[in-house]
Amino acid sequence: MIAQGGSHENDAKYTAYNKAPRESHLQGMKFLKTLTASILGSLIAFGVLLFFGFLFLMAFAAAAGDAQPPLRSGSVLMVDLSGAVAERVSGDPLTQLLLGEPAYDLAGLTSALEAAAEDVRIEAMWLRPDGLSAGWATLEAIRRSLQVFKDSGKPIYASSPTYFMNESEYFLASVADSIFLDPESIFEFNGFAMTMTFYGDLLDKLGVEPIIVRAGNYKGAVEPFTRSTMSNENREQMQGLLDGIEVSFTSAVSASRGMSVEEVRQLMDRDIMFAARDAVAAGLIDALAFNDEIRSRFNDVLQSEEGTKMKSISIANYTRRMRSRSKSDKISVVHIDGTIVAGSGATASPFSGVSNAASDTIVKALRDARKRTGVKALIVRIDSPGGFAPAADAMLREIELTAQEMPVIISMGDLAASGGYWIAMGGDYVIAEANTITGSIGVFSMFFDASGFLEGKIGITFDGVSTGPSADMFSGMRGYSPAERAMLTRATEATYLAFLEKVAEGRNMSVEAVHEIAQGRVWTGSDGVKNGLVDELGGFEAAVARAVSDAGLDPEEVQLVHYPKALTFFEQMSLAGAISVQWIASALSTEPLRQINSHMEHLRELIRAEGTVQARFTPEISIR
Repeated sequence: MIAQGGSHENDAKYTAYNKAPRESHLQGMKFLKTLTASILGSLIAFGVLLFFGFLFLMAFAAAAGDAQPPLRSGSVLMVDLSGAVAERVSGDPLTQLLLGEPAYDLAGLTSALEAAAEDVRIEAMWLRPDGLSAGWATLEAIRRSLQVFKDSGKPIYASSPTYFMNESEYFLASVADSIFLDPESIFEFNGFAMTMTFYGDLLDKLGVEPIIVRAGNYKGAVEPFTRSTMSNENREQMQGLLDGIEVSFTSAVSASRGMSVEEVRQLMDRDIMFAARDAVAAGLIDALAFNDEIRSRFNDVLQSEEGTKMKSISIANYTRRMRSRSKSDKISVVHIDGTIVAGSGATASPFSGVSNAASDTIVKALRDARKRTGVKALIVRIDSPGGFAPAADAMLREIELTAQEMPVIISMGDLAASGGYWIAMGGDYVIAEANTITGSIGVFSMFFDASGFLEGKIGITFDGVSTGPSADMFSGMRGYSPAERAMLTRATEATYLAFLEKVAEGRNMSVEAVHEIAQGRVWTGSDGVKNGLVDELGGFEAAVARAVSDAGLDPEEVQLVHYPKALTFFEQMSLAGAISVQWIASALSTEPLRQINSHMEHLRELIRAEGTVQARFTPEISIR
């Protein structure tokens, strides 16, 4: 046995002796923690300050670079067109620098091209399309403005800066007086194709059952989830869209190149070309030439002294010169761009390439546009495949209220289909391009039964209680009874009938006549004029002219005011969330991965629409 003992005094001394270093150690640890936290906080603050300082310097540099160079007499307008042509731009230097926003939008580009036709300092144009991904309605608008420049008598030369030219780029280049390609360039001239992606077999293998009701035999937006190939009806309408593009293309090339339409078609169908030399032999390209040789031709035609540098100004710098002065009479322009959704906000993400037209945002924009002092007319510019039907109806209501006070003109861009056409019914007059995709008067409802996947594939089961047999019908964990399917059908058909009635009222047609051209079928703008869905073919400038005329205004005293405001980089960043991570991911990803990401975003949009009645065109089509 070990004896235990000692006085209380000795215990206290022992405790105090051992406690002192322990407290000293704890205080030291606290000091180190505080010091570490302070250092980390300072580093983070410094990093944030450095980041925003870097952005400020870039914005300052971009703004400094925005200083307009002198425009000298005898200049060549350099028109470099690449990527998508935006409907709206913010003009924010950071957005242009970090997100690649162009210096101009479609209206700014076409206005600049036509202004250059009258500008005595501009004596020629060098058109250089490069990787254009614009829709065909947009291409039509640009080509029309190029034709205005050509009609002024000033020469246009066209070439490719990337040694490649396809049909959409050639559609623009064909306006030129002379078209040149580098000797080893590639020339794609093999017609047009459209591709759709189908998930029907995948869902079947996964055990996921799509429960879909559609009103309209041509409503093809749901087919990717139910089929592995296109239906006959969908194939018919998509072929009609492609045929419309081919008619526009062959007619334009025929007129510009002095060929018959049949000769142009033969070159695409049978004499398929892939080399620039073949295009020269066929009469589609004028000559093989390098850039220095093209510059020499410009100097010759402009009668410049030999050895002098060609004077030029870029289309980006030229559009910056076109600042409109404030005028008393105003026409409001409200842009409805992207998938129609409920709520507020502008875009799903600045990097996904998929934009949203949110009902609260657009309704407010329409209201602000109507109430602004001096506004005499409204133009609603639509570039939308549609979306959530009630959200489209809320926009329509606000347009109808505006139409009670002033003329309302509808201007359609590349796409104004389904819900995008729904909202157009509030206008007094509808203008579309020949190849605007429009109509698609039809709706669908979509749900998914994932019980087969969850139970059969991964072993997750469900059980519960309810107060009625249909209380859990929207859970996604079971199929639908015949009564539930009938209810879903009634709701969808009621929305379709409402759509028919709105079109009948807006277009002064009977419901029966609308139904004949509806059923979810899409039409080109040209077909829309023939069947009564569209009043006139033309671009945004035609809508402006019509608004000026209907409001009885002087075209020289009209200022366009655009809504909603295009977002700057920081505004987009605050809406999108985690922007820096997405930006890095986007910057590091390859083009195929970016395309997949964009496609998956469309897919997610449709899946998020589960359980709602949608007036929406097919999620994504690829035309080449």
